[in-house]
Amino acid sequence: MDIYHSTYTQYIDLMTLLKDDVTRLATQSDSARTETGGIKMVLTLIDNTIDTASGETFLPTGELLGITKELMNYKSRMCVKDNAVKTTLKQCFHTLYKASVVLRQITDDCALAEANELSMLGMYERITHYI
Repeated sequence: MDIYHSTYTQYIDLMTLLKDDVTRLATQSDSARTETGGIKMVLTLIDNTIDTASGETFLPTGELLGITKELMNYKSRMCVKDNAVKTTLKQCFHTLYKASVVLRQITDDCALAEANELSMLGMYERITHYI
């Protein structure tokens, strides 16, 4: 199995996991009170990047960055007091980080570097807004 096919396969698996986590995030009590447009946008972006990676023609680094930025925006608007929501959100950013590491096997462009940095920030930055 060549490195490109392996990388795309790993990336698709991680994006599928991310989609499950984002869907779970949308149904958790605290995040359900936040506007749903952000979650719908993230899910659409995830579907788009899975389609891109499935074609194994274009690198989805810009799409990964877009997903990471959209999830950071969603996080900044959240009002969280439930630890389960915080845990799920941290898992989402951890999955984004792993996806950026996987893509580094075949590229290291600016969008990928920024996605990597933002995903680490998303994992460790505290949510400061409370209900």
